[in-house]
Amino acid sequence: MSTVANKPVAVEITSDSICPFCYIGFNRVTSAISRAKAEQLPLDFSLRFAPFLLDPTLPPSPGENKRERYIRRFGGKEKVAAMEEAMKERGRGCNPPIEFSYGGVVSQTTDSHRLIEKAYLEKGEEGQKALVARLFKSYFEEEEDPASHEILSRDAETAGIMSKAEALEFLKSDELSKEVEAGIRKAQLRGISGVPFTIINDKLAISGAQEEDTFLEVFRKIAKGELQA
Repeated sequence: MSTVANKPVAVEITSDSICPFCYIGFNRVTSAISRAKAEQLPLDFSLRFAPFLLDPTLPPSPGENKRERYIRRFGGKEKVAAMEEAMKERGRGCNPPIEFSYGGVVSQTTDSHRLIEKAYLEKGEEGQKALVARLFKSYFEEEEDPASHEILSRDAETAGIMSKAEALEFLKSDELSKEVEAGIRKAQLRGISGVPFTIINDKLAISGAQEEDTFLEVFRKIAKGELQA
């Protein structure tokens, strides 16, 4: 008796470690995938993250005060305060909730992208996903420096990718620098100017941190053959 094979659904999320909407988008996409699996949709999911630099002008670690940079960039204390409150409200509506906090510093994220790629090579999809979740939490909820080798290596160990000492050695090298640069160029060539940007099966593009139900409905339509991807 022949059985119909599940349809492959390769999900690629282009994101940056300091993008709040990327954290929300990560939360929603992964939740939608979990719900699709719970519904036993005839789909085989794979998930991978691609790099993007939200602000290439950021300094390296120890970076600069996050709120002060936002005030300069986005137009004053009142506007930034309103933006922060709106983002906190969005975060509380996520499942699980995200507790956004805006203290600490912001800095250049290339090393975090190298580590995210290393996580995929070492531990595959689940390892990469665990590290991405840990890095987002460190920056957005714990006010850690997103480029600090101390923090990045700690998070690599916490996520089960490698020991802290191994991660520090990796971060001191230039391993995967060319691959990350190529990934950033690929995003630019695709015309991606904002993140998160989700591409399914290298064909169907979904811009922004859409609602969890939106992603789930896309998966349902693919499963039913109503959407080609």
